[in-house]
Amino acid sequence: MTGTKSSSLTTATPLTVPTIAFGDFRDGDAATRQAIAARIIAAGETYGFFYLSDNGVPRAQIDAAFDAARAFFALPLAERMACRAGEKRQNRGYQPMFDTQQRAEATPDGKESFDMGFPFPADDPGVVAGLPFHGRNTWPDMPGFRDTIEGLYTRLLTTGHDVLRAMAVGLGADPELFAGQCQRPSTNMRLVHYPPQVQIAGRTDKGAGAHTDRGLITLLLNDNEAGLEVQSLDGTWIAVPPKEDALIVNVGQLMTRWTNGRLRSAVHRVINASGRERYSIPQFHHPDYHTVVDPRDLPLTDEPAFDAVVAGDFVAKGFGADRASWKTA
Repeated sequence: MTGTKSSSLTTATPLTVPTIAFGDFRDGDAATRQAIAARIIAAGETYGFFYLSDNGVPRAQIDAAFDAARAFFALPLAERMACRAGEKRQNRGYQPMFDTQQRAEATPDGKESFDMGFPFPADDPGVVAGLPFHGRNTWPDMPGFRDTIEGLYTRLLTTGHDVLRAMAVGLGADPELFAGQCQRPSTNMRLVHYPPQVQIAGRTDKGAGAHTDRGLITLLLNDNEAGLEVQSLDGTWIAVPPKEDALIVNVGQLMTRWTNGRLRSAVHRVINASGRERYSIPQFHHPDYHTVVDPRDLPLTDEPAFDAVVAGDFVAKGFGADRASWKTA
């Protein structure tokens, strides 16, 4: 089932993704927290995207992660391929160029990536059962790489959970409604390399085709290169360029379902027209695999527009549709 949400967006609304200062959500009084939460909800309703400044992620940690990403993608292909996930149906390890294709009739995405997921212990029930997204992390033989990437993953995980708490507050719900379901999450963080568009023109016309993310929210770090665009409610493409010391946050499909369409999982794409290499680091926030995402968890003014779904099954079905490596697994 699908649902839609009307918005206050008009022709007078500037088509610029808003910036929200987040520091006082952690430390401010109740009124301040509520005001910040309300801004996040408004941005989620209208754009599905917002910049998050004063987010608690140190610049030095971000720079170190981008340095590690550039070094990884400079390795010979054979060494990158050696970091592919050993298990089937996992979003971990190396994903080669052109592996993702958003629709059957579309050209593939012109990007390659390296993923790490939540560090489940070997005896975790999901690992033992071979659940999707519960594999082992694989690492290249690069001194300091693992520590750098794991450190950023942990830092962004904390920030993302705080954003989920703010969303719950803004919706008038228990602050732990979303974050409380992320104790053993399927959350993964991805290092992404986009070659200049001219280098991939023979295979595809974009770095990442038009799509919506499937999880709850995504936290995104970019280098200094532009290329990300989000589609507005009227179909206009809005540039979302890098902004110093700000994360980009966007709403995913599971959050749209959980909020009965109130928060918008906006279509977005990447076209690297800079003529230079482009790198980004998104962290895709998911709840625990077996979490039931049901719009009836929140107060409803209308009938539920979405059926309840099991979060992990819903996301895994999407991966199976658009990743060549999952189709052959």
